[in-house]
Amino acid sequence: MAIAVISAALPGLIFAGSAAGCTCLPATPSESLERADAAIVGRLIAVEPRGPARADYRYRVLRVYRGAGEIDAGTVISVLSGRDSAGCGLPNRLQRRYGLFLAGDGSGRWASSLCGVTTPRRMWRAARGFRGNLVC
Repeated sequence: MAIAVISAALPGLIFAGSAAGCTCLPATPSESLERADAAIVGRLIAVEPRGPARADYRYRVLRVYRGAGEIDAGTVISVLSGRDSAGCGLPNRLQRRYGLFLAGDGSGRWASSLCGVTTPRRMWRAARGFRGNLVC
């Protein structure tokens, strides 16, 4: 269900022009964690443009909170998102650590948006209080 909802909404976010603006539905980190296909803390190491409106954001995975087995700590993953914050693109400050809630397509490809970003501390707190199947 989460994949269907995010899959339906994400293309609109990724291909939105910079004039569209970014609006996120209110959700706590715990709610976002419950809906995500994967949740990690990663360090942004590169941003590779993929056309005028989207980019691949490459993260070195520091911690996996959800999606273990599909994502391993220490690996580098690529996350598709918009290119700028107006189009809900992920933050682009290299070497910064981010908590990310991810949508997957089942083939190892990941997507997210500005709405799926939190601090590493908030991710940890959400995982501590979560009763689902998580790796902590």
